[in-house]
Amino acid sequence: MRTAVIGSGAWGTALALALLGNGHETVLWSYTEQESTILQEKRGNPMLPGITLPDELVLTADLDCAKGCGAVVLATPSFAVRATARRLGEKLDPGTPVILVSKGIERESARLLHQVVEEEIGGFCPVVVLSGPSHAEEVGRSVPTTIVVGAKSKATAEYIQNLFM
Repeated sequence: MRTAVIGSGAWGTALALALLGNGHETVLWSYTEQESTILQEKRGNPMLPGITLPDELVLTADLDCAKGCGAVVLATPSFAVRATARRLGEKLDPGTPVILVSKGIERESARLLHQVVEEEIGGFCPVVVLSGPSHAEEVGRSVPTTIVVGAKSKATAEYIQNLFM
């Protein structure tokens, strides 16, 4: 299945590696072309020292990478969730699950981040929250861990669970 991870920080990169390791065609999106170029040239993320990014992991700064995906992970910093979700909503196919992994509360509205994403996507894609007692460096090294999926529908939660297992 084709997946995209929107946000190439430590957590986004680690989750992209997990998806790729599970056999999914995976694209990792960076906010700037410069950031994407650094990841391409180094085949590593400075936030995850010692972890090599396989050649199969596609790196881009083009948000069109979300088109045609079976699932999209939104892994931006909390301050960028609304703006990124707004832009992302224009690219998603209806019904594509959006997996939010950013933590926090939006400062301006005091809304939980999944509420922000639901507002911006307009309800045509299910929003799922993925969280847990895990660390990016462990997930990036394939250390076994536990992560919780929260969704409005059991079927959607199981779909996302199966992507990462």
